[in-house]
Amino acid sequence: MDLLTPILSSSPLPNSTDVLPLPVSSKNSQVAKNGFRAEGEICKQEDVKQSLEVYFNLPIRGFKRIHRKKYDIIIEFEDGTETTIQNKDGGVGGRGYSVDRRKVDAYKDEPLTTLLKTLCLKQGTEKPIISDNISKNVINMCMLGVNEAEYPKYFTHTKSDKNTGKIIAMSICPTETLVAFLHSEVYPVMKPKLTCVHLSPRIYLQRKGGGKKDHAPNDIQMKFRFTESVEQLFTPTFTQTTSQ
Repeated sequence: MDLLTPILSSSPLPNSTDVLPLPVSSKNSQVAKNGFRAEGEICKQEDVKQSLEVYFNLPIRGFKRIHRKKYDIIIEFEDGTETTIQNKDGGVGGRGYSVDRRKVDAYKDEPLTTLLKTLCLKQGTEKPIISDNISKNVINMCMLGVNEAEYPKYFTHTKSDKNTGKIIAMSICPTETLVAFLHSEVYPVMKPKLTCVHLSPRIYLQRKGGGKKDHAPNDIQMKFRFTESVEQLFTPTFTQTTSQ
């Protein structure tokens, strides 16, 4: 089976490419706003474009932002080819980026949904043992989606100037490299911990939360901790010492 082929199914993701409404103000929504802004900067900063042309060794015709898919941007090259990237903006460490949210039953695996309901939603007491094979499938589904044609080809990581929003550093990693690393770290079985289910040192599932401010606080979200070990997988493409 292909490394990136997810087994678990899920509810179909919307296909709309409309601009997403920004959520109400909170720490999580600020991270989302920063990420949304970074996508725009990737598409318009000439120095970022030039650095990507060097990395791919191809002139870039343009960028196209996409929403409600697992990739954020389509990069269109002058020779007619294209590739896709999913970008994460911010520093290293912390509690992690939210990379997916869905209804608990959308995991389509009864033991896993039982464990999530018990730990995350406080609905029941059973704690089934979930193998590393399921953990790898969940990582694939939540990081890449369920449609292989729509997998992001690359992941990028940007750091932005807090005042101007301009990108001051960028690095890139092929999806296969990142996923292989995440697979290599999964625990032999998922680890229940308080109200979370940990798949590895860097990946865990939790209740979305947000109370009345969130339209579906009982959704389950995956968090991805972007640590120094992950950062080492990425090739730096662009750095500037001061924002312009």
